This record gives sequence, C-alpha cells and structure tokens, in this order.
Amino acid sequence: MTDIHEVASLMLLIASETIRSNQALSDVVREMSFTLSFFAKTSTFAALLTGQSRRIVLLTEFDVREDTIHALKAAKDRVSFAVIVAADRASLRSSKQAELVDQLSNFDNIEWVGKDFTFDRLSGSARRCRRRMLRVSRQDVENALEHRQFVLRYQPKVERTAGTEWLTREAEALLRWNHPEHGLMGPLEFLPETEAFGLMGKLSEYVLHDATRQLVAWQESGIQLNSCINLASSQLGDPMLAENYAAIVKKAGLECARFTFEVIEQDLTNPDAPHVQMLKSLRKKGFRICLDDFRVASSSLSTFERMPFDEIKIHASALRHAQKDRIALAVLAAVTGLAHNLGMSVCAEGVEDRDTFEFLKTIECDKMQGFLISEAVIPSIIRRVYSAKDAAATEEVA
Repeated sequence: MTDIHEVASLMLLIASETIRSNQALSDVVREMSFTLSFFAKTSTFAALLTGQSRRIVLLTEFDVREDTIHALKAAKDRVSFAVIVAADRASLRSSKQAELVDQLSNFDNIEWVGKDFTFDRLSGSARRCRRRMLRVSRQDVENALEHRQFVLRYQPKVERTAGTEWLTREAEALLRWNHPEHGLMGPLEFLPETEAFGLMGKLSEYVLHDATRQLVAWQESGIQLNSCINLASSQLGDPMLAENYAAIVKKAGLECARFTFEVIEQDLTNPDAPHVQMLKSLRKKGFRICLDDFRVASSSLSTFERMPFDEIKIHASALRHAQKDRIALAVLAAVTGLAHNLGMSVCAEGVEDRDTFEFLKTIECDKMQGFLISEAVIPSIIRRVYSAKDAAATEEVA
C-alpha cells in the first residue's frame, strides 16, 4: 500500500477532533497533500510531536490549554513545527486564557486564522508556515536537477466513451523532490524558491523530458496514454518555449498532441497579451492547452470564447458548490455547454466520492480525476488503473 498511498509531503497537519468535519480544512489537506492526524488527549498530542517529520499544529479555542502549550514547549527544541490557531485572539485575551495567548505568541512560527476560517485564509497561513520550516538554496535545486532527485508521480484521468464506460487515456505528471534529508517533498515546498532563483525553465524541461521518456516506456509495454503537465505562468514569457518543447517531444518520436499543458487562469481580457500569444504558439505546434483550476465565478466568460484552450478543468470547490446550489448548478451546466460548443472538453478534478461521480452526468462532464479513481502513483502502478473499464472497477483499484 505504500506505493499507492505515498505521502507527497513530510508535514503532518495535526487537528483537533472538534473540527474534523470542517470543509475548508478538508480542502486544504487535499490540495496541499498533508497527512492528517487527529488528537483528543494531551498524551496523544505529545506522542505525535516526536520524530523527524515537520508538523503544522492546528488548535481550536478549546485546545488553547496549559497542557497543550506545555507539550509544544517540550517539543520546541527537538521537532520542527508550526502552530495555526483557529480562534479569535481578542476573545481569548478577554478570557482567563490571556496568559496562554501570550505563551503561544512566543512561538516563532504561528498564524491566527479565526474561528470561522475560510479555505483561502487557512491555505495562506499553512503556506507561510511551511515556508518558514523549510528553506532550500539555489545550490540545493541545482544539485537536485544534476543528480535527478526530482521524480514524477502520475494521476490517471479517465474519459467518458460513447457508451457508459470511463477509460484511462491520460495521466497527469505531478512533480516531487526525493530529498536526501527531508524525504519526498511536495511542490509547494520547493517551487516558490525555484521560481525565485530563475530555475523554473530548467525544471520544466526536466519534467517534459521525464514525461516524454515515460510515455515511450508505457507505449513499448502496450500502454497508450497521453500526458498532462502543469506549466508555470512565468514560463509563458519565454519566446522559444514552443519551439524547444516541440523539439524535445519530436526527438522522442512522439506527437505534440500527446501532451496537454495545464495553465492557471490569468488575465483573459486581452487576447493579444504575450502569455496568450505563447499559448497560441504551443497550440500551433500541436500541443493541447487546458485551463486549470477553473472556478466559474472568478472567470471572465465574456472573453472565454477567444482564449486558446482545448479543455477546462473544473475545480473541486465549484463542483461542490453546484451540488448544493441550483443557481450554481445552472451556471456550471451553461459553462460546460459553452465549452462543448467551442470544441473544448471538460474535466472535473478532485472527484472523491460516488455522489460527485453521479453528479457529473448532470453537467455532461467529459473527463474526471481524483481519489475516486486513483491518487498520484509511481509509473508501475499505472497499468492497474489503465486496465480498469469503468468507474466502479477503477474505484476498486484505487
């Protein structure tokens, strides 16, 4: 099971039992690849604060107690951790817990998100916390590139056929760093620094080379898959990007159409902007372009038809909202219809349960990926997912 459910980050998000069902917390855990552990007793909490892994400790107002803070103090010099407090600081100060608030404030890596925190607020705090716990140098990244410490994990994407079957035809390449000291690290732990060092171009080419070699290896073993690769916005300013990427793919004997580059939404109001022109150049070479993390409400639908996209990937939050709100459902269905009319396919990401799977039928979604199908796995595991003929069979594999 270790290979299939491999942890993408060494950090643990340690949460109180009192917020187990919080949706914003669940979304942050999934998107940031945290391993989630719960504690109810101080003894359990203290036991979790041992070992070499880094932690983010999430405390509610109920958890701001003397025994909890004592456990944090005891672990301060031997464990790397951060603290996020899901409580109102002013309210705590006006109570008998004011002294405990002062003690918490003495910790170097602490964030306050409030009692009714949102996804954006919690994820922002978590990112700041993990950045403070880990710093990588330019030399670290260059050594990782030279010694091939970066590895790819692949998350299958299934596509609806003319009948009722869902077949695996693509796999998204997701980058990890197999660090010699910190173990397997997720992209949020090194991509910001890589971008700041100006090494994103080298890393992107590294990923494309690896993904290309993997497609060839799968092809030689009878597996016909296409590849999806995330493309950093900063790379769209490279005037030679399309030419260089096409050369890499063709050198391996593959067609550019076998690759889809996923990009996040930028300013869509100007179709002549440089980043849009680069997307058009990539498409002219034969690559497919997918608009990633599409959330509907934040998108400019008036310019949607002028953008060079072959596919849109609907964010999990937009799917959940549409399942609960009839207006949101109507909007999402309309967007899906518009995409289809413009020749674009529609993919749902973050599909984790059968209810969401059934819901996709109502908006005529073409593709999906998520834990219902499979987590991101090592290449050798893909054969098992590739052989699945429908969603039910795929669920048994995952």
